[in-house]
Amino acid sequence: MKRVIALLIVFLLTSALAVKPSYSNTAEKPDSTIKPVESRLSLNYLCGSDSVLLIATLSINKGDASFFLKNAFIDFSASDGKVSRSLGKAATDQEGNAIFKCPAAGLPIEKDGMVAYTAKFTGTNKYPTAEASFSAKPAKIRLFFTIEDSLRVLKITATQKNEKGEDVAIPKETLLIYIPRLFSLLKIGEIALDESGSGTLEFPKEIVGDTLGNLTVIAKIEESDKFGNVQGQNVINWGVHKQYYKAEVPSRELWTPIAPLWMIITLLIMLAGVWAHYAYAVYELVMIKRLSKKEKPPVY
Repeated sequence: MKRVIALLIVFLLTSALAVKPSYSNTAEKPDSTIKPVESRLSLNYLCGSDSVLLIATLSINKGDASFFLKNAFIDFSASDGKVSRSLGKAATDQEGNAIFKCPAAGLPIEKDGMVAYTAKFTGTNKYPTAEASFSAKPAKIRLFFTIEDSLRVLKITATQKNEKGEDVAIPKETLLIYIPRLFSLLKIGEIALDESGSGTLEFPKEIVGDTLGNLTVIAKIEESDKFGNVQGQNVINWGVHKQYYKAEVPSRELWTPIAPLWMIITLLIMLAGVWAHYAYAVYELVMIKRLSKKEKPPVY
């Protein structure tokens, strides 16, 4: 009987040691839950009259955290589908933006007139590589100002490059017209281009310009599948002259540099009372000192 009990105890101990605890599996796999570091790169494009502006934004995703990478170099290139040409490099700022500007002339153009732009982050020991690309047709917008029948008219022509590199009209595109204001762009109208790539708009009146009446007028093609973002601008003195008037009588308000009279008088009375108390205290100290010298204690 004792042998049977001893064998039973040994069997139970060995089976308990052979079975692994349920929490050991979760403790052995901590690395499988760690998310890898990921680099993300986006590319924005703006075509001007003589130049192309490329803006690449680099962000890093590390688990649930996301942040922009500063002082990282981005390589920009352009391709015609066969040959790729390096345009240059730019470093990212604190918001992860790398801005690169290159001439619009001389870019490699595909047969359909498209240019493929590429931005690439080569990566480091901590962050992997990232790449973004964008294709668009080079385009140009020109603005002209005329007066027809005492009306101020804005005329616009838009052209694109063909396979031979020649300028041809952009038909049936919608252009948005803006005037820069202090913190944003003021939209003043839209122009639908005809088959010849031209369009007109009656210029609105009573728009305030600078002291000379100058206005900067901007025409844009925004987020087009073929042309991306294209911008052209020109300056005209059709604005209302901005004038600065000097007030004849200063205004005394709580929010103006000159305080109201009642506030000044109240402050002067309060200051006079404070300094009067100081003067009275000094006077009392002087009188106490003089009286102490005159009244000598009797000698016994």
